[in-house]
Amino acid sequence: MQELPFFDTQTRPDRDATPRSRRYYLWTVGCQMNISDSERLEAALQGVGYSPAARPEQASFIVLNSCSVRASAEERILGKLGELVGLKRAQPDTCVVLWGCMVGPDNRSIFERQLPMVDHFVSPSAVDAVVALAPNAVYTLDEPALPVRDQDHPPVSVHVPIQYGCNMSCSYCVIPLRRGRERSRPLAEIAEEVRRIVACGAREITLLGQIVDSWGHDLPGQPQLADLIAAVHDTPGLLRLRFLTSHPAWMTDHLIESVARMPRCMPEVNLPVQSGSDTLLKIMRRGYTTTRYRALIARIRAAMPQISLTTDVIVGHPGETAEDFAQTMALCEEIGFDKIHIAAFSARPGTPAAEQERDPALAVPEPEKQERRLALEQLHQRIATKRNAAYLGATVEVLVEGEARGKWRGRSPGNRLVFFAHPDDWAGRLAHVRITQTSPWALQGTLQPPDQSSHPAIE
Repeated sequence: MQELPFFDTQTRPDRDATPRSRRYYLWTVGCQMNISDSERLEAALQGVGYSPAARPEQASFIVLNSCSVRASAEERILGKLGELVGLKRAQPDTCVVLWGCMVGPDNRSIFERQLPMVDHFVSPSAVDAVVALAPNAVYTLDEPALPVRDQDHPPVSVHVPIQYGCNMSCSYCVIPLRRGRERSRPLAEIAEEVRRIVACGAREITLLGQIVDSWGHDLPGQPQLADLIAAVHDTPGLLRLRFLTSHPAWMTDHLIESVARMPRCMPEVNLPVQSGSDTLLKIMRRGYTTTRYRALIARIRAAMPQISLTTDVIVGHPGETAEDFAQTMALCEEIGFDKIHIAAFSARPGTPAAEQERDPALAVPEPEKQERRLALEQLHQRIATKRNAAYLGATVEVLVEGEARGKWRGRSPGNRLVFFAHPDDWAGRLAHVRITQTSPWALQGTLQPPDQSSHPAIE
């Protein structure tokens, strides 16, 4: 099972004068699926009369959306819960909900902990169950399609879950235990949600699944992801379409060809490799070889020469030798990924890898894990520096998401972060930006009129 990139977020305040009894505070740790769940929860809570609070003490309803993918994620949530002990003592009417993967169906240990500050435990993605616990909900308002965090600018880019759970049995992953088996949402339901979200102002949609390519296999007629993409591609007002996260065993030539010919599909694919060693891939139960992975990358690049390729790698998995890691380094350098999400192995209870970690002959010492992580991060920085330097002087099309540190911030078609300064309001608009400065992690530039770009776009 693919481990998605990691986030740690909290709600931003609305600007109205809603009393504390009708305010919520939402704190989210984890992957894009958790972010998506939280966005849906915010929209639902605002649909029953609640507004966001900037700090927990300003809210009567507090929800922590938790993650179990790494031990550090659980530690963050437990630390946050500890901060709420005094608040509950001072404001005993506060309702605290622990939501998400820490409360998954196979994690009974959470109920064995001493968590007196928690009033309710709710399983992942159960938005309606959380809303039902809000003590002052008023079911007379229409539920908004998007959460209102900024009265002037709706969210530009929104993740739409199309599938929950996972059927894979990767050695290291706890997601199948916490979120259950795969359940695909019906095509018509997803298409209608996309329509509503775009009608409310979103301009980019990311179709989200733990293994997004496998969407539809459990639905009548077994539609494919390419069918869903075709169904939502021409949604009025939609500018960009992405999907996340793919699996090498599920990505088909039909999907590659479909993405290549649909103009609103962005030239970006996240294709986790996890290791460059066939020996370790077998231990990880990934279901492919490096030869098959390389061939898939070649087909993707042949269909979409300007594709931005990102991947995920775990270092220090039980059984990983120095030679296995050297093969991972070599593969990453050979392919030249635009971005590599790197994680040092973290044993999760109930997974085969957690059992392997107990074997001294298989366990990789923690200092060695961190040394390998740092070596791969340094390689990643060198690759990203080189690939981003190719954009110097080029003009890229940027979908502007908002402001950051006095500049407009947005994304290129290949999902590169781009900054530019301009006095006008560019949120939610497409800007043509000539790149004047590059770094491994972002591009800086100046706004160009679309018909006066002297340098062609390279994405």
